[in-house]
Amino acid sequence: MFYLNYRLIYMGDSKLQDLNVCGEMTVLDSPGVRHGYLNQGMIVVDSNKKLSIAVPTYNRAEFVDSFMSALRLCFEPHCVDVYISDNASSDGSKEILDRHAKENPHVRYHRNESTIGPDENFERVLGYPDTEYVWLVGDTYKIAEPVIRAVMASLEEDDYDAVLVNVEERVEDVPEQVYTDRSKLLADLGWHITCIGSMVYSKKLLQHADFQRYRDTNFLQTGILFEYIADRPFRIKWIPQHSVMGLKVPGVQKTSWQDQTLEIWTKRWANFIFSLPAVYDLDSKLKCIMDHGVKSRLFSFSALKRLRRKNILNSESCRRYSKYFPFTVQFPSILLRILSILPKSMF
Repeated sequence: MFYLNYRLIYMGDSKLQDLNVCGEMTVLDSPGVRHGYLNQGMIVVDSNKKLSIAVPTYNRAEFVDSFMSALRLCFEPHCVDVYISDNASSDGSKEILDRHAKENPHVRYHRNESTIGPDENFERVLGYPDTEYVWLVGDTYKIAEPVIRAVMASLEEDDYDAVLVNVEERVEDVPEQVYTDRSKLLADLGWHITCIGSMVYSKKLLQHADFQRYRDTNFLQTGILFEYIADRPFRIKWIPQHSVMGLKVPGVQKTSWQDQTLEIWTKRWANFIFSLPAVYDLDSKLKCIMDHGVKSRLFSFSALKRLRRKNILNSESCRRYSKYFPFTVQFPSILLRILSILPKSMF
């Protein structure tokens, strides 16, 4: 519960009415907000009980200020709390996030005493909220207000186990639907929901999630969902027409796993998908593994040339990951071997 002194708010069962000092009134859909009232001259507003946003971050000072400013425009109208788990950043992120937390009561900033693994930080931030649903969002993305409105409307439709959204409009061939077939979900969207920002988890899913099984895989956020639905009926809503978009900060280039492209997206990706429970059929697993490189264009021919130019693809890495190429790269392995020995200057 928060005390706000800059607006008078009244909430009914499903509407939030914002009455500003000039008396102008607007009405916004705001499912999950309970009520607001005056208390000793201050306005008391409950946080949204339906949805919160969870953000893991580490050494992204150049992004987090723009990220928080952009996110504020979408979460404030719906009283959605944003929980941040800072993995002991050493680049000035703390000062930036402290400022945002002081300026906005919907920002809940937590800082780890020491750096832990990224998967463990995901687990930690997902555990902070107590709302019915938690949206895991990366610190280099932005959510437009219509997107959060569409997600919240979906959460009111049914008791979904999760809601999935598009990211940068990259899924173009899967229509809106409610999934009840686990292998179909894996085949259609398994490649996509590796992306931080694509998944809104129900609290019941998170409470039963097997986090430990998927630590240190790079895909904990995906594994807990597929593990949860493997042995129970489920309903997962997919809304492709709404996308989380990448955050553009002038002069700043996003970096994360690019130097480990082959390690993560051939070896670890294939091993992760093959490790999913046997209830997922083999054809769906094979399609999911290949689809990531194809549909994300991570292993397009032009991308492979860039990997060679950066010396990520070389004779040693080609030898090390060659047994994974048939599952993860659409081109013949001989092509990768040829690329790996050609001079980098050619690209």
